[in-house]
Order: sequence, then structure tokens, then C-alpha cells
Amino acid sequence: MTALDRLFSYFPLLMTAASLAALGIFAAWPSGWTVLLVLFVVYVVPPIFLRILFRWTPLKQGITCVGDKFCPWLAAHHIQAFYDALPYLESLLRVIPGFYSLWLRMWGSRVGYGVEWPVRMDVFDRDLMDIGNRVVFSRDVELYAHVRQKMEGQGSRVLVRMVRIGGYAFIGAGARIGPGASVPHNANVPALAVVDVNEAYGEAKRHPTTEEADFALN
Repeated sequence: MTALDRLFSYFPLLMTAASLAALGIFAAWPSGWTVLLVLFVVYVVPPIFLRILFRWTPLKQGITCVGDKFCPWLAAHHIQAFYDALPYLESLLRVIPGFYSLWLRMWGSRVGYGVEWPVRMDVFDRDLMDIGNRVVFSRDVELYAHVRQKMEGQGSRVLVRMVRIGGYAFIGAGARIGPGASVPHNANVPALAVVDVNEAYGEAKRHPTTEEADFALN
């Protein structure tokens, strides 16, 4: 891990400090403006920071090694770790129709209209989703746009590819969809199904490169 990677690893701590500071301001001067300040710090600052990061060093999909040079995916992972630690922050957005879809668009994902999100589910790469119109997600669905793998010796490597879900698809409870996976338009993915790495649901598994064949959801 490079020095810059280590610097980004402190982003969740900085977000926690900034959020507490915003809450402290709200406690001292409760008003509509301070409420907006809290919401801005909690929900808007990280997506903006990630978009600036990718302007400076674009994220390239495919296989990358973690540790030998600065890794944009790892920096993005640290930026989003704040929400992994406090998942209720995302759950609150899913309660209000349309808010969570809008928030994912802020990160850089493509999300259509009328998507139904359950309160309980996990999106692990908020900037790498391509979701069509009127998709319905059941509870406890997990969407992964990356899989990390231990290398021989030291370090690791990660496969990063966008998750694609076609319009009017239904994703059953507890389903897991991996990087590079695609669900076709109007598909019905049953509960607890696994759409693995680079797999098109309903078709034979495909691998863009032989090297990517080593990656799979565990």
C-alpha cells in the first residue's frame, strides 16, 4: 500500500469528525441551514470527493494490483467505507422514494426511473451500477462491482467491473450479483441466486480474459 493509499484510509475518520462537527453546530444553533449543513456533509461531500478523484486519476475496469502503486479503486473503497460502517445512513435514503436512486447517480452510477429499493440491502460500489427502469430489488440483495483476491507472497489484486441490470427485472431476496455480471431486461432472479463474476443471467458464464476466470464470488 502506497503512502497515498494510506492517506485515503483516513477518509472515514475525517468524515466522522466532519459529521460530528456539523452536528455540534446544529446543537448550538438549530435551524434549517444547519440541518442542510449536516445533510451536505454526510451525503454530498463523499460523492463529490470521489468524482474529483476520478477526474484526477480515472478508474479503469479490469484487474489491478493493490500495493505496488496508487490504486483508484482502493481510494474509492475508503471514501465509501463510512457508509459500510453506518449502513442505516443508506437505509434512510431508501425510505424516501427516488432519493436513493438520485444518490447513486451522484456517485456516478446510471440508474433508471421507478427503481424499488428495500430498506435492507447492500451496494458495495456505489459508482459502478448500471440499473434500468422499474427494477425491483427484494431485501438483503448484495451488489458487488469488485472481487478481491490474495496474491502469492504479499499484496492482493482486485477485479473491478460494472454491474448491469436491465429494466423491469426482479431480483429476489438474498440474491448476490458480482462484478461484470448482467441481468437481462424483464428477468426474474430467484431468491438466494448467485449471478457470478462476468456471468450473464440465464446464459453460460463468460470470461473477457483468461486471467479473470480465477475470480468468483465466495
